[in-house]
Amino acid sequence: MILINVLLKFSLIGIIGVVINFLITFLLKEYLKVNKYVSNSFGYLIAISFNFLANKFFTFKSDSSEIYDEVFKFIIVTSIGILINHIVVYLLTEKKNMNFYFSKIAAVIVVFIWNFTLHSIFTFKYFIFWTAKKD
Repeated sequence: MILINVLLKFSLIGIIGVVINFLITFLLKEYLKVNKYVSNSFGYLIAISFNFLANKFFTFKSDSSEIYDEVFKFIIVTSIGILINHIVVYLLTEKKNMNFYFSKIAAVIVVFIWNFTLHSIFTFKYFIFWTAKKD
């Protein structure tokens, strides 16, 4: 039951992060007329910052005082996730001739599993050997 609750919280934070990303990007680009790539970067940066804080305090309830260590690990896991996303999309689109958007869906699923697993046991050390909850 703990795993399901944490998984649902992680999913909710991810969805909210996507909404924040799109909303900030849209507001900057459409209303403030900021360059689309700069807008996209700010939207992503704000969303990823939200994701870190929300997952630290809400999803995984980390009370670690080593916040710089957690931020560093979060950036590593997220960066590798981006790389995995690109690799999956490339392989499925270019090598398997899958529709681009279906390959993106597959990549999102793979990266979701990657991110949840690594943030659970590496970044925030919530699960230890998949069974023990960190208190």
